[in-house]
Formats: sequence, structure tokens, C-alpha cells
Amino acid sequence: MPQILSSVIKIQGLTKEYNNKIVVDNIDLEISESCFALLGPNGAGKTTTFLMLLGLVKPSKGTAFILGKEISKNLGEIRNKIGFLPENVEFYPNLTGRGFLELIIGLRNSREEKKEIAESFLNWSGLEKDYWNKKIITYSRGMRQRLGLAQAFAGNPKIAFLDEPLSNIDPLGREELINKIREKRKEGIIIIISSHIVLEIEQLADSIAIINKGKIRASNTIFTLAQSFGFKEYEINRVNYKTEISINDLYESLSSEKDLFLDKPKVLSEKLIFRTEVSEEINKIVMKYEDFNFTPISGTLSKIYKKIIKESNYEKRA
Repeated sequence: MPQILSSVIKIQGLTKEYNNKIVVDNIDLEISESCFALLGPNGAGKTTTFLMLLGLVKPSKGTAFILGKEISKNLGEIRNKIGFLPENVEFYPNLTGRGFLELIIGLRNSREEKKEIAESFLNWSGLEKDYWNKKIITYSRGMRQRLGLAQAFAGNPKIAFLDEPLSNIDPLGREELINKIREKRKEGIIIIISSHIVLEIEQLADSIAIINKGKIRASNTIFTLAQSFGFKEYEINRVNYKTEISINDLYESLSSEKDLFLDKPKVLSEKLIFRTEVSEEINKIVMKYEDFNFTPISGTLSKIYKKIIKESNYEKRA
């Protein structure tokens, strides 16, 4: 539960209509400096919203601001500060992975040391070194997804828009890339994700907006949503090993404070599970330990999501 900072994106009445069908319906939304996720089923309006924010699709009505600048009037300036991974990422098939990244880095005015920068992002993405100088046409879908993630962060954007960032990635690779995206957030890059996979968002996002049938159905931090729906179970997981502090050490630190837990926590090898009504107080302590991630217990967001989507579907039928 990282600290949520100032607003970076403001959306006002954003609407998109195709062939007399409204696919994004009068959205009002404010996104803070965090890892934010737009979560919803396929066809909910997530990608269209992304494309409007990126200036790739013109809204039918409404406007939006990124970093205090209105998109329609400052698109060039805004694009210099953002990275983008499309849902169906495409490449020049006869370029190599290294050549493609060097091209992207050059376009972003980072002409010096292009080779070294490209190699650092290829390495970060986990793309096997044997393929760096091979044509992209030979890459698997998972390899292309890794290259797409690399190009989204190349050039050190202020904001990275990631549309379904972990599609085509195997389960072990997903865990690896979730941790790498978390690290980018810790480096100060604002992460904006669009996804229909609740488990991934539960592991990545600080705050979310749930969208269905083109409308925002709920929006807040995951912690606030959990509290508003009456959930009191949380967990702390070890996600890095940069320090020698163990889960037991963290538990002892928390236990030294009064009235944090509703009952005795369960201490597992790399996880602490407990019930609390003062998650904010616990977060202040956990934030001091960089190796740990504090979230509502696994499955909480899925329960909230299912309830909201079912209610909105019923509302549509009614």
C-alpha cells in the first residue's frame, strides 16, 4: 500500500461513440501518482479510454489533462513524457530486437549511447540474449511481449501506459515481470495499466477504476474499496530479498505496536496474514521495509470486482 501522491491525470466527461453506439460513456476520473489500473471485462471500454488519453482516438465529447496539460492542445509535449505498450503490440518484423529499441530510443531524443541503453532494457525485459540480434519475425508471442514492455519504458517516461501488459507471458514469467514493473514504480515512473485479469491487478495496483459497459462503476484505492465492502483480512508478502529482514522480524515490529490486529496473525515462511481495522497504521510501518508488499488478502479484489460487474450487468438488463 504505497503512499498515493498528487493527481497526474484528470478526465472530464470523456465519451466515445462509434456508429451510434457509446463505448465510453461520460467518464469522470482522477488518477493519482501511483500504480493505477483500469479494470474491466473485454469490451468494457478500457482500450478506447487509453487511446483517447494517448491522443490516438478523438473523443466524441469531453476532455482530459495529463500532467496538468490538456491533451487536445499539448499532445506533442505530453507524448515526450509517456511510454505505451499496446494490447496487440506490433513491430517492424525485419528489425532485430536491439535495432528496434535503438530506433525507439533515438526517436525519444536519447541519441547518445543508444546501444548501451537498448541493451539495458533488453536485459531488464528478460528477453534471451541469443535473440537480441535476431529478426523480430522469429520471436514467439511471449518474446514480443517482453520487447514491447522494454520499449514502453525505454527513454525513461514519466508515465507508462500498459495495455494488458502480461498477455502471452507464462506463469513464472508473469511473477518475474510483476516484480520488475513494481521496481519501475519505485524508480518514480507512474504506471497506468489496463487489464481484465484481476489477480495481476491485485498484485500490481495501488488504486483502480472498475469499468463496465463504458461506465466507471467504482474508483478508489484497493484498500479503501476493501474497507467499504467490509473486508478486514490483509497479508504482507515478501517480494524482494534486498535486506536480511525476515517476515518474523517484521511481525515483531508490528507486534510492538498496540491494537493493530483484531486477532493473532498467521505467520508463514514468507507471508503474514491478519485481520485489522487500521490498515493505514500498519502501512506506515511496512513502508519502511522495502522487501515487503502489503495488500488485502488474495482474492479480495476478485470478490469486489465480481459483485460490481454483476450489479452493473443487472442494472443494464433492468
